[in-house]
Amino acid sequence: MTNNLAELLLEVADEHANREALVDGARRLDYAAMLRHAAGASARLAALGVEPGDRVAVLLPNGWRYAVGYFGIQLSGAIAVLVNNRLTTPEIEHVLSDSGARFVLTDDEFAARLPSGAIAIRDFATPREVPSAPPGIARRCEDVAHLLYTSGTTGRPKGAMQTHANLLFNAGTVRERLGAAPGERTLIAAPMFHATGTVSQFIGFIAAGGCCVLIPAFRAEPVLELLIAERITFFAGVAAMLRLLLSLERMETADLSALRLVVLGGSPVPETFPAEVAKQLPDLVLANVWGLTEATSIVTYVEGQEYQDHPWSAGKAVSGVELAISVDGAPPRDLRDRIGELCVRGPVVTAGYWGNPRATDETFVDGWLHTGDVGSIDAEGHVRVLDRLKDMIIRGGENVYSLEVENALATHPDVAEVAVVGVPDPLFDERVRAVVVPRSGSTPTVEDLRAHAAKRLADYKVPVEFRFVAELPRNPSGKVLKRSLAADD
Repeated sequence: MTNNLAELLLEVADEHANREALVDGARRLDYAAMLRHAAGASARLAALGVEPGDRVAVLLPNGWRYAVGYFGIQLSGAIAVLVNNRLTTPEIEHVLSDSGARFVLTDDEFAARLPSGAIAIRDFATPREVPSAPPGIARRCEDVAHLLYTSGTTGRPKGAMQTHANLLFNAGTVRERLGAAPGERTLIAAPMFHATGTVSQFIGFIAAGGCCVLIPAFRAEPVLELLIAERITFFAGVAAMLRLLLSLERMETADLSALRLVVLGGSPVPETFPAEVAKQLPDLVLANVWGLTEATSIVTYVEGQEYQDHPWSAGKAVSGVELAISVDGAPPRDLRDRIGELCVRGPVVTAGYWGNPRATDETFVDGWLHTGDVGSIDAEGHVRVLDRLKDMIIRGGENVYSLEVENALATHPDVAEVAVVGVPDPLFDERVRAVVVPRSGSTPTVEDLRAHAAKRLADYKVPVEFRFVAELPRNPSGKVLKRSLAADD
């Protein structure tokens, strides 16, 4: 039985030594080479006095150095702290201070952003012979493997403690549901400081003997070129990424015959989107997932025809995971078709927040993770996610779920994207604001959009105000920054 990521790396590198593991531009590493580079990173950390359980940060763009640095930390038995590379110096200082990480695997560009006192390690990827028993193989499955910091939508970011057991379980889900296997090739454009990029794509596909093609950030044209040239079989991202790819002229002639599965996640998917994708790429299998950092990565999954038949669905619970609904703060129960807070129990639930027992006790209660997402579970087990609990709009005592309004407006032919938020209202406490990205060449009017929504929604759900923008603001993982949309100009 594999107990930790160090053991995992040794096992897959032995089994797949000559198989391609990492592709980053012109650099290609097979599993044996990846292991030697990771051993070099581990040796560098040992020379600096890093011991098992110490925290070591990674502040880098997606790339082969990120990958071998991450596994070097695991071989050393330390805990990786994955730092959002878009943070400012004060924000980075909070993450390093909160986690206790002194050493940072980085490069010249990002080292300039480090706070004083942080020790930048730039030269860490020199290949070395692999020791027979690296310290990391002694880590227990319940030990913390890395810290992923939440996006900090409320208060300062908190470090979710993902254990080796969490990550190994999710890797099993990636093999079982996403089809990760030797010879499979995934393109990682999602940032590796978030769960999709590192947990499900990088760790999930390496654990299966697959190949990870790495790109620093998502840009539609370079991603399309890599999908074609590298014969990518699996891609994951938010719906906005796929929409941008579909808008490229070259998509009409692109050879994507190797691409078998695209998984959407990280942000709500408009109900109209699966049909749009099927019309343009009829041979592609499209899937949707729901998950969160505190639940490692994947909680629910749906694909193919089942997703086409249930375009509102975020999927059913993956094997080994329980879902329940908490209504008005009551203990979670197996309720069907009741709206409440979605709660998760099982091996995906992480160990809490690093150094923050109060926040841990508020979120992780009696084995249940209270996700903060509002939704429901139907008789078949399909999950519908309606809103973040803290984003739910309460207008005159009535609950308005932003996703429901967004889905209604998204059916208008002149709407490319839409986000709905609540803003203060002197009479009704909150009113509904819709922020719309028009389709290219279209000029929808407020009157037309309001009439369109009124045919599909109760009157109190129809947006009172509309704003038109060229694009929606997003964080690096692709989630819409609704707080900024709710702010007055």
